[in-house]
Amino acid sequence: MSVERSDAPPRRRRDSGATKERILVAALEEFTARGFAGARVESVAARADVNVRALYQHFGGKEQLYEAVFGDSFQKKHTAVLAAIEAVAEGRDSAGELVRAFHHLLADSLAFVRLVTWDALSVDMDAPGTNVVASGVRASMYAEEIRIIQKAQRAGHLPADLDPDLLLVTMMGLAIYPAALRPLTKIITGQVPESTEFRDRYDSFLDHLGDLLFTNRPSGVRSDRPSGVRSEAAARDRLLRVAARALAREGLVDAFGHCSLRIDESSFLVTPSVPLGQLQDGPGVTVPTRGPLPVGVAGEVRMHQAIYRRRPDVGGIVRVLPSAVGALSVLGRTARPLDRNGAYFFPGPPLWPDPGLVRDDERADQVAQALGGSAAIVLRGNGAVVAGPSLPRAVVLARFLEDASATDLAVRAANGAPIEFTADEAAARAVFSGGIEERMWRHLTRDDPENQEAGDDAAR
Repeated sequence: MSVERSDAPPRRRRDSGATKERILVAALEEFTARGFAGARVESVAARADVNVRALYQHFGGKEQLYEAVFGDSFQKKHTAVLAAIEAVAEGRDSAGELVRAFHHLLADSLAFVRLVTWDALSVDMDAPGTNVVASGVRASMYAEEIRIIQKAQRAGHLPADLDPDLLLVTMMGLAIYPAALRPLTKIITGQVPESTEFRDRYDSFLDHLGDLLFTNRPSGVRSDRPSGVRSEAAARDRLLRVAARALAREGLVDAFGHCSLRIDESSFLVTPSVPLGQLQDGPGVTVPTRGPLPVGVAGEVRMHQAIYRRRPDVGGIVRVLPSAVGALSVLGRTARPLDRNGAYFFPGPPLWPDPGLVRDDERADQVAQALGGSAAIVLRGNGAVVAGPSLPRAVVLARFLEDASATDLAVRAANGAPIEFTADEAAARAVFSGGIEERMWRHLTRDDPENQEAGDDAAR
């Protein structure tokens, strides 16, 4: 009997703790869905699978429950935030990583964001006697976060000339805005904030923005943190920038042109609508393979969409405007397989006969269909689109296409009778074994400040 008596209290305590946790979870859902005014205690009890009496025993009433939900949510969220700021204060993480961490910690739950927004809209701070819910818990957490920010400033890891409280407000605002104003985020970016595509893109943006805003590092100089902590999204952005600048240096694009790389079966990353030679830093634009283009993306990116949909083997695409390719195209011709470069396009890239811009889905799909399984399609009087299993391969092939076109033009100008490669000769020559792609990629990116890092990313 004595053993039974000693075992009973711990079991009751465990059950009591589990019940409280279920009620808090259920209350978060109810207050999130309906706000404080619309929430019903009976609905919370039903969600938690407890009776209303048990709920009142644990929390007393609706106001006390609301207070407890806020306190519990803030305690859980901001304990992790404190750890993230401490990591910067101790020099273990960068300012950029801190801003990105705020995004993950504060906005990873739409329910939490919605709850905070509900409360903020319902509080009239000018009304006499207004009390902010869970103000004690929140004030102490914020005070501790400001204290650690000041510690990081004294250690030189955050700028000492920025007000620490305003710095905290800024980081919280950057973190929570997309989720708090979800419809506006969708209108502006074409993506919902909880999607993987947006999260990856925003992580990379915040990482770089934090480095620029909150450290003394000059603009355009990237963080030298170990590669193991770099995000996959940042690596994609870097590779896209290096490829874009390589195309510009090689004269394969001018003020126009774009390139992209596949993220997954449903999305890809494309360069923003700026001259590729002027692309210095910042992320690319994530585009769905199906659906409308995000605001600010060139209309001809629809061709990228169509090709990625039709060709699961394609991992990178470049839209180029090289001179020799263009000169041949106005003759109604594309490069013949006359040399090692032309062999990669045997028996010759197809020619799209319409010189108009491809800015609608139907025509983009027709271009992708005409491309078929080829590595490139030439657009009459309007450059070419080149596709490869990776973005570096697509850039290399774009260089090969222009060189093959220049050779063909020279032969035509000489009125010669060239000997074209046979199918067997072309197949034997059009290979990438022996490091051909890697060697060409290093050559094309030799003067780029990010070429070593991008080479490592491409090798992965």
